[in-house]
Amino acid sequence: MDQEQIMRIQMAEQEAEQFNKQIELIDQHVSEMREIEEALEKIQEKDTKEILANLGKKIFIPVEIKDKTLIVEVGNKTFVKKSIPETKSLISDQLEKLTNARVQILGRLEELQEEMQNMINEIQNQEKLSEHNFEYNHNNHNHKCKCGHEH
Repeated sequence: MDQEQIMRIQMAEQEAEQFNKQIELIDQHVSEMREIEEALEKIQEKDTKEILANLGKKIFIPVEIKDKTLIVEVGNKTFVKKSIPETKSLISDQLEKLTNARVQILGRLEELQEEMQNMINEIQNQEKLSEHNFEYNHNNHNHKCKCGHEH
């Protein structure tokens, strides 16, 4: 096995690791979005007057709901008022994008794993060939390997 082959396999392993991390992040975002969807459903369905708002790090504060209009960040610290159905639609769009990204990454990961398997097979084949180091028999001009078989 030469240095170039080792480097190629190591690079492929690193790339696969990055893809796996991206998939984990996407899964985490999807989970968070689903939790938000559930919370919005509860607020929308019930005549809820008070909820526990998450301040972060599992710290909550009771909050009185005056109206069910939400304030949503749409990017670059820009906030807009949205209804619950509008917000649920935004979440649905984001979930679709995340799902598509996950599918693409999984596809690339499968391709990469196939490439890595091909590299490993190539290395194994090269090692098998080098094990059958042929000796040339001057008497009958037959090629014999060290194991005694004619090839």
